[in-house]
Parts: sequence; structure tokens; C-alpha cells
Amino acid sequence: MIKRKSCKYHLCKARELNEEDWLRWLQIQKSRRDLSNPFFHPGLTRSVASIRDDVEVVVLSDDESPVGYFPFQRCPGNIAQAVVGRLSEFHGVISMPGIHFEPEELLRAAGLRAWHYDHLPVSQHQFENSTWGYSASPFMDLSSGYNAYRETVKKKGSSLSQVERKRRKMVREIGPLKFEFQATDEDAFQSLIKWKTEQHRRTGVLQIMKAEWVPALLDLLKQTQFHDFQGQFSTLHAGNNLVAVHLGLRNDSALHIWFPTYNRKYEKYSPGLILLLEMAKQAAAEKLNRIDFGRGEERYKANFKTDDFQIAEGSVDTRPITSQVRRGWFKTKQWIRASPYRKQLEMPLNACRKFRQWKAFR
Repeated sequence: MIKRKSCKYHLCKARELNEEDWLRWLQIQKSRRDLSNPFFHPGLTRSVASIRDDVEVVVLSDDESPVGYFPFQRCPGNIAQAVVGRLSEFHGVISMPGIHFEPEELLRAAGLRAWHYDHLPVSQHQFENSTWGYSASPFMDLSSGYNAYRETVKKKGSSLSQVERKRRKMVREIGPLKFEFQATDEDAFQSLIKWKTEQHRRTGVLQIMKAEWVPALLDLLKQTQFHDFQGQFSTLHAGNNLVAVHLGLRNDSALHIWFPTYNRKYEKYSPGLILLLEMAKQAAAEKLNRIDFGRGEERYKANFKTDDFQIAEGSVDTRPITSQVRRGWFKTKQWIRASPYRKQLEMPLNACRKFRQWKAFR
């Protein structure tokens, strides 16, 4: 039996990584299809580290050079969360294929007690023993072009044709459409912050825009370009009216939908979905392979997806009892979500979740 050689670990602040490290990270990320989402790109961690001082990285290395990077944010009690915390829609260890590491060793090397993940690619088999369950992260496959995508989703019963009719109706009744894939309009950006805040207040979810670093990060990202990574800020006007905006993440293979919102005055036209299809057309024209939606129960994700990535949820914890308690709590939440009394049972859970999430966003 061949004994696999373990990695060496080096902990540092993300701001301390040099240009050689960022490029090595990028090289590793590009070498793996399962890490092709922009959340794994070094450009995101680099951007977040420029406005937050709690972003750290464990560098995994062999005897010669770095073979992997584990970025995280350190929370009170030496608990790790993904970079951008609850806003992260993919995370994990960015490492060369075949690299052997023990998750518990990785945490101890960083002085961490625990790391909870809920958007981990299932290809990261090192975490199998700490995984509680699996879910799906939908995406639009644009690898064969927009027309091929359009035919695929129409055959499965998507409402794409209905959105196209609403698009024509909006043109007739409001005015010609103007779509900008990479916009620079500051007023439109402020509308995104305002509309998203109003949406969160209206739907009773955590009002993350009140955490100062979140709008600051979004503002930074829309101006950022690091190699093939950038914040993709897109707008849609009908006549002189701004009707929908979106800010997401992009690299050379995928666009990730992150902060979409729209003007409720024009809700009957589905402006957010019209903007999504405009982005899909342009993304395909620029040879992007996918638009990733991230995990979630929003209806448009099921309606416009072509397939799903499988992702894992679990926790690496150096405290065995705590690990078992959290696993049991996960199973309880799964039972509640499958219960016919889900709405009533989730009310206290949602209140508790909001408090914990707000603490994590500070």
C-alpha cells in the first residue's frame, strides 16, 4: 500500500499573498472544471480582502510549490465561514487534483475550531465524512449557443415564450429596450441597492444592505477586473425608464447570478426575466459556457435551468460533540421542510436564523 504524502500548511492574511500566489491560484482553478465558478476565482477573495481585514488563506504546499488554497473569513470563537459569508454560493478548497489533505488538519493549522459549508462541490471527496446532505445548484447551459439553449428549455415546458411576449408588450407600451451588459451608470447602481433593500424588507429576509461592507463590496466589484474575473453589472431600460438591474460575478467560463432586482412599477412585464434572457444572449455571444443560479427555491431557477450541479452541506468540527449536535440539527430542519406544517414550524427557525446571519454579517 502506497502511503500518500500529506500537505504542508501555511496560514496568512489574504492581503499578504503576492502576485505569484494569486497567479498560481488562478492556474489551479483553471485546471479544474468543478472549480470553474467565479466564486472560486482569486479575484473575489482579493477584492473582499481589500475591504475586510478578517479574510485569511491557508496555503497548501508540497516540497516545491503551492498546490492549493483555502480562503475563509475568521469569525469570533475561531469559527470559519466562506469568503463573503452567507452570500457565498460556491466555496471549498482550491487545490490540484489528487492532493491529499485531512480537513481537521487543515482547520488546526489555521487555528480554527470549525467550518460550516453548504455550497461545496461533491468532487471534494475529502469532506465526505463531515457531509450531512446534498442539494442541487441549477444552471443554464450556453455551451452550444443561445438558440440551442432556448430550444432545450422550450421543450421542457419553460415559460420562455411567455417572457418573450411580455418583452414585445413592454416595447409597445413603454418604449424601446436598451440593454447594457457591462454598465457604468451610478444612478442605476444606487437603484439596485434601493430596490434590493426594499425587497428584503418586503419579504422579511435579512436586510444585508445595511451591513456597510456589502454595498461597498458591490461597488468595488462593478469596477474590478482581475485577469478574467469581474463584477458584471447589467441594466435594462424601456424607453427612458430603468426597469431591471443585476450585479453578478463573471470569469472566462461562467456568469453567476447574484443580485438581480427590478422596478416594481413594471412588474407585470417580468423585467427581471427579460434582463436574464438578454444577459444569456450576450453571455453566449461572448462564449461563456454557463449562467449559474446558485442554490435556491426561486421559481425562475427551476424554469430556466437546463441542469444542476450537486453540492454538499456539512461541517468540519474539531469538537466531536458539537459536530454531532449540528448534524442532528440539520436532520431536524430537513424533517421540518418536508412537513405539511412547514410554514408554522419554520417561523421560530427563521427568527433565529436572521439573528445568527446578522451577527455573521457584522
